[in-house]
Amino acid sequence: MKVEFVVLLIFIIAFIAFLIVMGERILVSSIIRPKKSVQKTPVPEIRFQNERRFTVNSSSGVPISFLYIPLSDDGAAPEKIVFLFHGYNSSGEAVKKYAEFFLREGFSVIIPDNRFCGHSGGENLGLAVLDANDTLAIFNWIKDCFPGKIPVGLFGESFGAAQAILLAASSQIRDISFVISDSSFSDLYTFLKERVRVDYRIKAFPLLTIATVILKKKYGIDAKNTSPLRSLSKCGEIPMFFIHGENDTYILPQMSIDLYNAKNSGYKKFFLAEGAGHCAAYESDPDTYEEKLKEFLDKINI
Repeated sequence: MKVEFVVLLIFIIAFIAFLIVMGERILVSSIIRPKKSVQKTPVPEIRFQNERRFTVNSSSGVPISFLYIPLSDDGAAPEKIVFLFHGYNSSGEAVKKYAEFFLREGFSVIIPDNRFCGHSGGENLGLAVLDANDTLAIFNWIKDCFPGKIPVGLFGESFGAAQAILLAASSQIRDISFVISDSSFSDLYTFLKERVRVDYRIKAFPLLTIATVILKKKYGIDAKNTSPLRSLSKCGEIPMFFIHGENDTYILPQMSIDLYNAKNSGYKKFFLAEGAGHCAAYESDPDTYEEKLKEFLDKINI
C-alpha cells in the first residue's frame, strides 16, 4: 500500500512538473517571445522629412525607441500631440500610415516601438500592460523638452488600443484629451483563453492557468487583472472612439462593443467597419475611416 502511494505521489509530482514546463515552453514563450512577424506583402516605408528617432529608458530599464514627427520643424513646442500605438508583435511602422491624417489635423505625432519590437529593447513583449507603463517615460521626455500643458491624444490598434485605454486610466499622467481604440481586447485573460481554444484547441485549464501564474511571477504581467474594460472607470470624462472590423476573428468585435457599453461618462462613439478584418478598417475604406476620425475630433473640439 505504501509503495503504491509513493508511486502515485511521484506520478502526480511528475505530471505537475510536466504541466509547468509545457505551460512555460508552449504558452508563455509563444505569447511573450514569439518569432518576429514578417509581412507577407512588403509595406512601402513611409518617411516624413522632419521625423526624428529618440530613445528613453523605462522605469524598468528597457530602452524604448520612438519617432517624433513635429507639425513644424522650427523647434517650437507642439500645440497638441497624438501617440500612435502599434499592435501585438509589430512595430511603429504598422501605424505610421495614420500619421499624415493627424498631421493634417494639427497634431505633432509620437510613434513608439513597444518593448521587444522594432528599435526598442527588452527580452519579451509587454502585452499592453507593461507597454503602458513604459510609455510613461516618453511623457517625461515631453515634459522635459516642452514644459507647460500640452493636450495629448492616444490612438492605438489591437494591443496598442488596449495600451491606450490602460494608459488613459493611469494616475501618473494628466491632460489626456481623447482615446481612439481600434480593435482592442476588453480583457486580456478572456482574449488569451479564446486564442488558446482556437489556436491550440485546448481548454484554459490547466495550461493557461499555469501560464498566467508564470506570467505574473516571472514577468510581472497579471493577465487576469489586465482589463481595459475595468480600467474605463478610471478614465473619467475622457472622450473615446471605439472602432472594430465587422469580420475580425482575432479579437472579436464584441469586445469593442462591451468597451463602448461600459463607458458610462464622457463622450463616446462607436464604428463597426463593414466587412473589415482585424485592424483592417482603414485599408478597406480609408476615406470613411478618416471621415469618422474627423467627426470625432470635431465633436470633442480638439
